[in-house]
Amino acid sequence: MVSGNPPRHEVYRLLESHTATGSRRKAVDTFLVLLIVANAGVVLFDDALAAGPHWRPWLIAFEYLSVGLFTVEYLCRLWVAVDSEDVHGVSAFRARLHYIVSPAGLIDLIAIVPFYFGMLLTLDLRYLRLLRLFWLLKLTRFSPALQSLAAAFYQERRSFLGALLIVMVLLMTSATAMHLLERDAQPEAFGTVLDSMWWAIITLTTVGYGDVVPHTGLGKAFGGICALLGLCMFALPAGIMASAFVEQIKRRDFVVNAKLVSQVPLFTGVGVMRMVEIATMLKPRTVPPLYTVVRQGDSADCMYFVLSGELEVQLEPKPVYLKAGDFFGEMGLLDRAPRVATVTAVTDTQLLVLEESDFHTLMRAHPEMRATIEAAAAARRAAPQPADRPLAPRSRVEPEPAL
Repeated sequence: MVSGNPPRHEVYRLLESHTATGSRRKAVDTFLVLLIVANAGVVLFDDALAAGPHWRPWLIAFEYLSVGLFTVEYLCRLWVAVDSEDVHGVSAFRARLHYIVSPAGLIDLIAIVPFYFGMLLTLDLRYLRLLRLFWLLKLTRFSPALQSLAAAFYQERRSFLGALLIVMVLLMTSATAMHLLERDAQPEAFGTVLDSMWWAIITLTTVGYGDVVPHTGLGKAFGGICALLGLCMFALPAGIMASAFVEQIKRRDFVVNAKLVSQVPLFTGVGVMRMVEIATMLKPRTVPPLYTVVRQGDSADCMYFVLSGELEVQLEPKPVYLKAGDFFGEMGLLDRAPRVATVTAVTDTQLLVLEESDFHTLMRAHPEMRATIEAAAAARRAAPQPADRPLAPRSRVEPEPAL
């Protein structure tokens, strides 16, 4: 939604926007992550620190400060929910209600509610402080990998439900069979199906505590079969989760690459099918200041597109500078010759890398791109451009006709 409230929209960009970047956004995310981790550490080591009475006031003060900050964060997220990129065409009330009942909103709420219960109620709610470990779940909003894991679990929820039903059937069958085989030999351990359930859980999970073991021959044989079935039982959901997680990672990487490719002027206006093809070829890469991306005399094995930052091309009589939208490295690939200049990052720089094999594939498939790149290379061979001008022409490829 487009916000009519500039201050609220700015807060939204700092807290919730999926596309906002910058030092302030990174600073807010870093601060919240460190605060979450610090509170988790306090919960884990609370008992040890409580042994020294001088620690108690500091721990209480830190808890009050943290809950206050997380409360402000929750209220701010609730305030800016109307600007969410995921909610369109709904009222402010419904947009905020959507945040409250969302998984992230529920985690944010559960993380602070126990503290206020402890203040308002006279009951001993010390153990509710353990719910502060829910703050660790808040890290999912800052970690793309955790988001992909949650998305993979949700995507395969029906498969997991089927696997859970198989587990329950196997568990009940194992407990019932072992009850019938061992109840006379060990009535105290296998006297009922519920008593046998403990053995079935420990055996199928292959933990094997050894506190309850079968004594009869049939019981031992059946126990061995259950142990083998347990290995297969856990391989099923593990395989489902692994394949779904890999699929989510690939999907996320493709979306990220597609967004990055769309920022390159050379590819602006290309059709959807071409964008998909190019996104699978280009690999994102970030380099720090003073990093040598290309060294003169090295063999040319890839081409680079600049998304952000600045690089210096060491040419005589004076260097040339590359900025967002420029590309370099194509001359070595076209001429199949070594690099003619050293290129060094001046600032933190984000690049897209096109490998040599993909470069030639792309050039063969799209002659108009090859013509644009060859024209830029010819201009560079003729005469280096001044440092205050872009090194590469901001040419556009004509869009494909509508399918």
